[in-house]
Amino acid sequence: MRRTFGVLVAAALAVCRVGTLVSFLVLITVVAIQILGRLPGFPSPAWTEEVARFALVHLVAFCCGIALFRGELVAVDMFVAPLPEKLRHLVARIVDVAVLVFCLAILPGAWDYVAGSIGERARSLDVPMVVVYVVTLTIPVSLAFFSVARLLGFAPETAPAGHGEVA
Repeated sequence: MRRTFGVLVAAALAVCRVGTLVSFLVLITVVAIQILGRLPGFPSPAWTEEVARFALVHLVAFCCGIALFRGELVAVDMFVAPLPEKLRHLVARIVDVAVLVFCLAILPGAWDYVAGSIGERARSLDVPMVVVYVVTLTIPVSLAFFSVARLLGFAPETAPAGHGEVA
């Protein structure tokens, strides 16, 4: 069972990494089109604004689970860094439980939001808005899944991030 869940964690991380890269590449491409559109003779389609917003929202959705898994999403270094190792670990698990509870609490509302968006279309692109609104479901599912993975010990234990301070 543990091995199967480990495979699921690896697959979810791969999907999130690919989604992050694709979203970032789309964002870079669209912003480049917008910048070039300021030059005379180069068209700047109206849909680029909408695609840039959609790509940014998807970028956040895909990378927030990775950040939580790596222990970089919720961290108050000033509070956690001075603590002994065992207490730091306990605080991290408390944060994981809090994130999990919050995500499970908002999942029904996120589902209703996505279900209610079926049939809506983006104005300048004429694509279903459910493609964008699914992010409101992706984020809590991703955070809940990676919180469980951390609670079960699948995440690498890392020391608090150093920010160049000299001791």
